[in-house]
Amino acid sequence: MEPILRFFRKLQILIRREKFSNEMEEEMAFHREQRERELLADGIAPESAHYAAKRQFGNATQLKEQAHELVTFRFETVLQDFRFALRQLRKSPGFTFTAIGMLALGMCASVAMFAFVDAALIKPLPFGNPSQLTGVFESIQRCPQCPLSYPDYLDWKKLNTVFSSLDVYENNEVLLSTPEGAQIAHGVRISDGFFRTLGIAPVLGRDFYSGEDLSTAQPAALLSYAAWQKKYGGKEDVLGQTVILDGAATMIVGVLPREFQFAPAGSAEYWIALHAPNACEVRRSCHGLMGIGRLKDGVSVQTAVANTQSIAAQLEKQYPDSNRDQGAAVAPLTEVIVGDIRPILLVLLGGAGLLLLIACVNIASLLLVRSDGRRREIAVRSSLGASSARLVRQFATEGLVLVAMGGALGIVCAGWLMQVLTKLIPADVMGRMPYLQGLGFNFRVAACAFAIAVCCTVLFGLIPTWRWSWSCLRSGLTEGSRSSSGNSWRRLGSNLVVVELAIAMVLLVSAGLLGKSLYRLLHVSLGFQPDHLATLRVDAPDGAYGNDEHSIGLERRVIAEIGNLPGVQSAGVSHLGIPMDGNGNTTWFRVLGRPWHGEHSESPERDVSSGYFTALHAKLVRGRYFDETEDVSKPSVAIINQAFAKQFFPADEDPIGKQLASTTVVAKPVEIVGIIEDIKEGSLDIATPPV
Repeated sequence: MEPILRFFRKLQILIRREKFSNEMEEEMAFHREQRERELLADGIAPESAHYAAKRQFGNATQLKEQAHELVTFRFETVLQDFRFALRQLRKSPGFTFTAIGMLALGMCASVAMFAFVDAALIKPLPFGNPSQLTGVFESIQRCPQCPLSYPDYLDWKKLNTVFSSLDVYENNEVLLSTPEGAQIAHGVRISDGFFRTLGIAPVLGRDFYSGEDLSTAQPAALLSYAAWQKKYGGKEDVLGQTVILDGAATMIVGVLPREFQFAPAGSAEYWIALHAPNACEVRRSCHGLMGIGRLKDGVSVQTAVANTQSIAAQLEKQYPDSNRDQGAAVAPLTEVIVGDIRPILLVLLGGAGLLLLIACVNIASLLLVRSDGRRREIAVRSSLGASSARLVRQFATEGLVLVAMGGALGIVCAGWLMQVLTKLIPADVMGRMPYLQGLGFNFRVAACAFAIAVCCTVLFGLIPTWRWSWSCLRSGLTEGSRSSSGNSWRRLGSNLVVVELAIAMVLLVSAGLLGKSLYRLLHVSLGFQPDHLATLRVDAPDGAYGNDEHSIGLERRVIAEIGNLPGVQSAGVSHLGIPMDGNGNTTWFRVLGRPWHGEHSESPERDVSSGYFTALHAKLVRGRYFDETEDVSKPSVAIINQAFAKQFFPADEDPIGKQLASTTVVAKPVEIVGIIEDIKEGSLDIATPPV
């Protein structure tokens, strides 16, 4: 009870301050009078006794304030400090607006960039025990992380000793049959245990049964939450309904949670049971499945790499024709999802941090100049009884007010900047980065902003007081308000300028290097003319267009119809992607007429129409383009790029007329009839592969 009574006593005194002050004044006057009577009794003159009593008693105002602080809260002095700080900042609007603007700019950039880093690199994946999840790949010299073949996946699943579960997925556009006609939908083919590996359970319906991904089972699919709401109105009777996907009757068995996101699959709508093997998946040489595994408790990624590599070596011996020179790779799923964005974000965060540091150095320099101009004020306040702690608290309050205003403005601008930068990301790219959706303030971002504010408050509060000494205070009384700075201050100011210039130079050099990289990317030779070039995706069900005759007939009809549109000069078709999309479809081949001992030469392959290169305005170096009359009755022909010619043919050997044969399937040899300039395949910052 006693602490509570003391609290209310202090609160009462604080509320009734005027009465308390009057009582304190009466008590102090009483003690002064008593001392004065004692001096008079000793024979001292009345006037001398009066002044001697006042001197011995001390500074009445200071004693009164100290007594008040001992028995009450310090709310009033804090409020006084805040009011005084606001008056001081209002008296110097140039300094105030400059400091607030610089601090807001630095905090805005730092907090916004940290929010991106947090969303991509710090925030844990929304799966069960995400640290155990890994991406599993096959690897060759040209491709360190390549998809798996279905037979290899089955062997890895059976032989591994490091994964509690191992599953696969494949991004796949599907044709959804509707009363209005066929629609393209984003689908993902997955093995039956995919969601159990991720630790995700449907919010409606069920997951796939074990074995439901086999070709003998009825086709089944789960819906994304967005597709359930958009296409089926969020109705629960969607369970058990049958939809036609790629011509197959597929039953909907469940709906995934609203918050579920799997970045490698983008904005997938239908998650379809694998139903392997298809035409590709019967062959070990056909790789199209991405692996995902959950490590057993206590197993590291390095152990998983060693285990899968030993399995790959075993399969290479067992199947030398298809698995020659083939290894394995395992990486944390976080790295697989984030990919190349990690170094970019870290560089941007470092640049934002340097910008904040420059802002702090600038403000610190301004505070030093300002504090030197207030030396006389500080000396006078000190001589009147202000303690060092009281003065430090006053300047700390001024720093706090400055940081509060600059920080608040910076946080508001950071929220706006996050939204602007997010909207600048194209929709298809954002689909592969779902962790950026809903980007904004959370506990970690708020903690970062708070930590920056605390550091700035301490820095700006201590900077004006660090160089005080009693000798400086005494000299401040004898100097005018325009006193010159001491040598130590000038040295510190010079050092701050050097630090600021060094940081600015780092930022300028970094910006210059980034600008140079961007310039080079924008001036990379594409090998074709992208101006006035449009692309159109056409999907057709295998049931109606599964054989070459029907698919080629559809292709020619599409080209003819598009070619007759007003303004269209030429049209062509490319199967399995277009330039710059990183086509992963490769073929193993050998050059006929050369000794061959089972080794593999691998190269990306595109199947294109005769008008493909004309539509791209690609330049023919030697030989000829394809002829429209070349069909299955004619010898198979191919055109290669310059990178292919340089890598697989010596300088004194002419590739034109040479024949290539597949090393994995039985097919007619292909004769090289032309060489074109390299058309950029994949990212702009990598070399064009032989195609």
